[in-house]
Amino acid sequence: MIPALSIRGLAKSYGAVNALRGVDLEVQPGEIHGLLGQNGCGKSTLVKSITGVIAPDAGEIAVYGQVVVTPVVHPHQYGLAVVHQDVGLADSMTVLENLGVTASYGTRAFGIVNERRERRIANDLLATLGLTFDLDAPVRLLTPAQRAMMGIVRALRDLNAHQGSAVLVLDEPTAALGRDESDQVLDLMRKVAAAGSAVVFISHRLNEVTATCDAVTIMRDGLVAHTGPAHELNREQMVAHMLGRTIEDFFPPPPRRPADNVRLRVRDLTGTTVTGFEVDARAGEIIGITGLAGMGQAELVRLLAAADSPTRGTIAIDGTDLKAFTPFEAMRRGISFVPGNRHRDGGWLAASAAENVTLPVLTRFARPALRLRAERQYAREKLALLQLRPLAPERLMSSFSGGNQQKIVFAKWLQTEPTVLLLEEPTQGVDPGAARELLDQVVDAATRGATVLIFSGDHEQLVEICHRVIVLSHGRVISEIPRDQLSEERLIAASASDA
Repeated sequence: MIPALSIRGLAKSYGAVNALRGVDLEVQPGEIHGLLGQNGCGKSTLVKSITGVIAPDAGEIAVYGQVVVTPVVHPHQYGLAVVHQDVGLADSMTVLENLGVTASYGTRAFGIVNERRERRIANDLLATLGLTFDLDAPVRLLTPAQRAMMGIVRALRDLNAHQGSAVLVLDEPTAALGRDESDQVLDLMRKVAAAGSAVVFISHRLNEVTATCDAVTIMRDGLVAHTGPAHELNREQMVAHMLGRTIEDFFPPPPRRPADNVRLRVRDLTGTTVTGFEVDARAGEIIGITGLAGMGQAELVRLLAAADSPTRGTIAIDGTDLKAFTPFEAMRRGISFVPGNRHRDGGWLAASAAENVTLPVLTRFARPALRLRAERQYAREKLALLQLRPLAPERLMSSFSGGNQQKIVFAKWLQTEPTVLLLEEPTQGVDPGAARELLDQVVDAATRGATVLIFSGDHEQLVEICHRVIVLSHGRVISEIPRDQLSEERLIAASASDA
């Protein structure tokens, strides 16, 4: 059988840094092939090389036996496409318009769009995949899972001439989704493979990899550390190949009992979706906030961080109400917020790691003028605590891997010694080793007296490190589960009980 994707000796260097060091990868038609590795192991460089974003220094790429000319200019011509976590949909356009835009609606430059043909192509493709979409609906109305599936369908639309003989690379398609929504995307992935195309599935959710993939390739330090059938490895073995060492525990030890004093008191907090939210959170307490996607968690964390203003309600820190719902007032009172979208909301990608870390405390280094050496040394010390790799505070944030970018965002807010720490999907898109390092910092912040609220759909994580978990549905609290009763099954059942 001719492989759907064959990579031999792929290499790429950036100065003295060898991002890829002779990587071999083979994916068979109809196969779901997991591509795993720590952030910074070379996965992104590999994907960029085979899709034309960068030019490899050496190596050969072939798709269904056809050698790809590098640097790749038109990957779609070879039947090759990648779907990123941010699928890049235009919210103001309809489903039909989004499906055809990257394929130029099948027309030449300045050609007239044949809407009837576009509808036929879209309907045929959706029918083949067993999907139902309102083609005239604005994309902004789609659920997160539907948006992820739209990205896959659009990629297949772009590869219309290669149906059944395409290679689809899915880069963290479920990272921002809850379990039910992830299952929908994984089912679609299986249908694509069943139709004959090959799927390369990049994910840090190892349970999804073991449940979905036929084979796995694990990278470490720009090399292939392991490749073989997925069923031959359990989660611990996968992580050992990723890290080059075993990891005893994926989560920190259970947090100690919190203090008795109430640090954060919220009463009748109400926004657009959130209605009447209330909580008494103690110093040193770690509280999980979860629920199905779109049930108010995203709005609630922004209300608590004063990034959005409520229609009514109060927030008190150590018995004193916030006088104004502004980010400045929240920061002044010790509230720190690590947002889920680090690229859009969490980091300044065009600035250095040091500049990102010192933003909340920049005035310390501006007397009388900005003291750059002192700023960088301070940032280096804070980033060393988060084990940033490489420890290079002068480098642009955009040049770091996703996991290291998350460490930079954590360092920015942990160094403020927060009274209340708000975390939105804190380990999303982060490899297991880096996730453990970040969670150690979370538990350490709670041990020092911070109240921590974790907004997440990662039920396993919430079960392991939270004192209690609050479940939202349609903006209201429908369940509160104490630590001695926490389980993934109970959280799933509670989330779905009033959906």
